[in-house]
Amino acid sequence: MGKPFNKANEKTHKIRPLYLQLIFTALAFFIMIIFSYRFLSDTEHNNLRRNTESMLTFEREKIQSDLLGPKTSLGNFSETLRRMIINGYGEQEIKDYAVDLTDYIRFNIESMSSFSGFYGYFETLTGGAVYIDGLNWIPPDDYVPAERDWYLAAVAADGKIVQTEPYVDKFTNETVLSFARCIYDDKGQRLGVVSLDVQINEICKYAADMTWERGGYGMLFDSNMIVLAHPVADYIGMEAKDLVYDIAGHEDKLRNQERISELSLLSYKGEESVGFFQKLSNGWYLGVVMPKAPYFESITYMTTLLSVLGIVLAVILCAILVRIDAAKRKSDMESLRKSTFLANMSHEIRTPMNAIISMTSMGKTAPDTERKDYCLSRISDASYHLLGVINDILDMSKIESDKLKLSFSAFNFESMINRVVSIIKSNADEKKQTITVHFDKTIPKSLMGDDQRLAQVVTNLLSNSVKFTAVGGSLTVKAELFDESGELCTIQVAVSDTGIGISPEQQENIFQIFEQAEADTTRKYGGTGLGLAIAKNLVEMMDGRIWIDSELGKGATFTFTVKLKRGGELHAVPDVQDGIDGIFSGYSILLAEDVDINREIVLALLEPTEIQITCAENGKEAVRLFSETPEKYNLIFMDIQMPEMDGYEATRHIRALPVPEAGEVPIIAMTANVFREDVEKSVEAGMNAHIGKPLDFNEVINKLKTYLK
Repeated sequence: MGKPFNKANEKTHKIRPLYLQLIFTALAFFIMIIFSYRFLSDTEHNNLRRNTESMLTFEREKIQSDLLGPKTSLGNFSETLRRMIINGYGEQEIKDYAVDLTDYIRFNIESMSSFSGFYGYFETLTGGAVYIDGLNWIPPDDYVPAERDWYLAAVAADGKIVQTEPYVDKFTNETVLSFARCIYDDKGQRLGVVSLDVQINEICKYAADMTWERGGYGMLFDSNMIVLAHPVADYIGMEAKDLVYDIAGHEDKLRNQERISELSLLSYKGEESVGFFQKLSNGWYLGVVMPKAPYFESITYMTTLLSVLGIVLAVILCAILVRIDAAKRKSDMESLRKSTFLANMSHEIRTPMNAIISMTSMGKTAPDTERKDYCLSRISDASYHLLGVINDILDMSKIESDKLKLSFSAFNFESMINRVVSIIKSNADEKKQTITVHFDKTIPKSLMGDDQRLAQVVTNLLSNSVKFTAVGGSLTVKAELFDESGELCTIQVAVSDTGIGISPEQQENIFQIFEQAEADTTRKYGGTGLGLAIAKNLVEMMDGRIWIDSELGKGATFTFTVKLKRGGELHAVPDVQDGIDGIFSGYSILLAEDVDINREIVLALLEPTEIQITCAENGKEAVRLFSETPEKYNLIFMDIQMPEMDGYEATRHIRALPVPEAGEVPIIAMTANVFREDVEKSVEAGMNAHIGKPLDFNEVINKLKTYLK
């Protein structure tokens, strides 16, 4: 004996790899989010630094350019004045030149819009030291040029152009800086000091307004770390060390470096920020401050978006993995059920085949007619049982491929029930079982539906009841009109028995394909395990449902409903076997069939009708025979699967022959290919009708009556 099968252990064994897959998937997405964040952060970080420093460089060059113009103008002005003084020009001539040049620059050179005018203090002119102003400004009496910052700075610079620190002119209240230069004669004697003022309010304004991101702002410091530009007006003029926020505490670092990037500091609003600073050529410091919140806002947004997207994708992927795993387990179970089913099929097919072969051997050697008749009877029973098994397999195959279709016609519902009961009654009589039928007389006499498939459902349920009910048990069939709406009737049929019953656990799977209540059901009772699954599908195709009420040992009741329309007038169908002698005398048909026994069967079945039959063993021979004497044949029976040329190709060749009979002769497919697509393919090839194998004698006669005029 092998180790007992443990479903819990199998489930744990199968689920554990799924958990590992789910954990791996979640971990992979988590790592992806982390690396994406780092990548985005680095990208944003590099972009911010590169763009901010580019902006700072641009603003620095702009400020330096704004200051370079006045400095150059002062250099030119000082050289001209030097030559004028050396050449003996007097006070008035120098003053006129300063006024004229100042007016020209102020009103004609746009780039010098901040220019305030030339002025100077000359100590060697005739008449003594004199102050000259290009704006014709007359200084007050207490104004001493030799004590002014511009004068002192120029003297100290010894002939070089010098820039003073910005200051607020007490007379104009403008923030200005002065460019000044000492001029000397050829012997090195000082002739005087020339200067010009530049208003820097505009420079300070665009320095303070300089921003890169939301909430950023600019700052400008002079070489002594005095605030020249800041969004907060009260900070202007303060020393950096006195600031509560911004550059406070970092002024030494700023003094010692030409460039600072991403300096962590607090903005004047108290926000955590980063600062970028560059030193100008004149010793000033230009900077921009960026709060970190807007800086990280896009990164946070993208990270959140990636996280949400990652979670959604992870959940979707996990759901897919779960579904794949569930589908795999379902497939494994289906495979197991199909393996069991195939074993059952082998048993179900081999059992009647064994009976057919054995009884055939016994019949051949039987000494008397009674014994031969017994063997033939058993062969007939086994053949019909084998045909039922095959039909179940074919029906289930058509259901699984969605190829099972219903054929609607008017029929008598009560007659259908009685016909099924009469068929099943012989099996019930063998087990001394009684069958009781309760029929609701309010059910319309004629209904429109597929009576063959409906009979198949009732037959399956009754066969099961007979099979699982002990000797002497009873069966009940109850049919009633459950509901009626206009022409649509809902019919309910219940089949009850006093058999072995079915447990609640078994009831859950009883209508599934390849399922039976117990694993050894086939060994005990036989059957394919397809009957109830087929019945369920057929009932649902008729807009109904099927269910079971049962307890172990107390029998079972299978109930189903179907929706059928009221039918039209019914006509009795006579048995075609009555009066067929000689009915087709004078007619001739061509039979294309490659199997000897099948040809013998058709010849034997139609012999009483006196119809003339010419046989062809393949499609190629059938085409030849018809083309030789097309007027001879009134109809062609055409098998499909034949050697050399199949029935489809043979039909197309016959229809293409250049004789009138080729298009008029009825061609009927006579084949074991009985699916709907087989019928449609036959019609497409040029055939008129289709008869399935095994042959139904009544169907063969009716087809001949239809097409033989």
